[in-house]
Amino acid sequence: MTESNKLARDLLGRDDLVGESLGAILEGLGRSIKDWLQDTVLGRVSRQSEFLKVRRGDVETFVQVTLKPAREGDENVLVAVLNDATELKTLEAQFVQSQKMQAIGQLAGGVAHDFNNLLTAITGHCDLLMHRRDEADPDFSDLEQIAQNANRAAALVSQLLAFSRKQTLRPQTIDIQDTLSELTHLLNRLVGERVQLEFEHATGNHMIRADKRQLEQVVMNLVVNARDAMPKGGIVKIRTEALDLVKPLKRDRAEVPPGSYVSIKVIDQGTGIPRDKLQKIFEPFFTTKRTGEGTGLGLSTAYGIVKQTGGFIFADSVVGKGSSFTLILPTQPVVEIEETLNVKAPVIESEELPSSVVLLVEDEAPVRAFASRALKLKGFTVLEAGSGEEALDLVRDPNLHIDVFVTDVIMPGLKGPEWVAQAREVRSDLSVVFVSGYAEDVFSDNGLEILNSSFLQKPFSLAELAEVVQKAVAQPEPMKE
Repeated sequence: MTESNKLARDLLGRDDLVGESLGAILEGLGRSIKDWLQDTVLGRVSRQSEFLKVRRGDVETFVQVTLKPAREGDENVLVAVLNDATELKTLEAQFVQSQKMQAIGQLAGGVAHDFNNLLTAITGHCDLLMHRRDEADPDFSDLEQIAQNANRAAALVSQLLAFSRKQTLRPQTIDIQDTLSELTHLLNRLVGERVQLEFEHATGNHMIRADKRQLEQVVMNLVVNARDAMPKGGIVKIRTEALDLVKPLKRDRAEVPPGSYVSIKVIDQGTGIPRDKLQKIFEPFFTTKRTGEGTGLGLSTAYGIVKQTGGFIFADSVVGKGSSFTLILPTQPVVEIEETLNVKAPVIESEELPSSVVLLVEDEAPVRAFASRALKLKGFTVLEAGSGEEALDLVRDPNLHIDVFVTDVIMPGLKGPEWVAQAREVRSDLSVVFVSGYAEDVFSDNGLEILNSSFLQKPFSLAELAEVVQKAVAQPEPMKE
């Protein structure tokens, strides 16, 4: 390189470019930059503009390089015109990342949905066997082992659902400081003797609306990662503070809108994360740990839970000094908190289940078999259907008495919300229990609003199914205008 102007030197992060080769400054072409320059001089390249990454350690910079052949005296030379393309490449990376996460999320959600059907059949029939046996029975402990391992499998499936943001969250109004205080004993056991936990809580509104159990899981994942980053021990700080944003907060390809938030930081003194890996840590199955030491699902699960809660998660790290993970969660207004606390749960006066007729609609035969037997054990009369179309044929029979619908959401042909919407035209006063391996809001994708309905997440136990159906039957009829 023989000449350059100041704008080019500033863009490339160099004080002087004389004598430097373009290949030593730029990368990402996919072939030798020297060959590209040669082909451009000889006219063998039709496209003379490329997007390349600048080799500089301070900031990530991309440039659009346009080459123009020229003559300088008796020599053929090239004029390289550089344009800053960092913002354009950032937007492209955002789009690619979004598409990739969406595709993997759909795959994870689909696998989790099908696996939840299998787990429902396993745990359900296990419940039926345990229901008929006394604890002194030699087989009872074996059945308990089956149930416990099935529950462990269900926990893994919930991680996939959390990552794909299709997990059913049970939000409630909670105080972050109280939640962390309750977690203190468990966190101390997780980090061990070499690592010390320190809590710092600032004053302000720390009330948020979130699924307490899932939020605890996020904090535990972050603390365990902090512990693993400090094999020789150290201090993990958990810091909470109120955060009021007057202007949008833009960072890491995300924008936090103005508003009132709670910030939770988990800070360690560990080995840190290299800059080139920091942007990938929330991707599924990506881990900085050695083979066999991590699944790569912990941070992606945390990311999914936080985003589904309506919050944000950011990471900062310096190699050799440690890392800091920041959760930003929207606070709950005081008026809404008071209204939430004043809501009284419905009271069921009698524990005896009524002799009611349930229309059970489920396309998976093993799940349908378990659910039918479970409801019959609790005193219900059960009508079975393997599809939405079959269910509608039963509903349209005027001589058939039905008290409640229990239906899967995702089925071949008519989905749960679709056939229920048609059935409500004939039997508008019936309650419905939706069952799915996906999250509760999955039937909102159909654009149908189903009133007087409840939801049961797969896999479910015999007792959970009976309790939900009993509540649905006990619901008062909706008021007619």
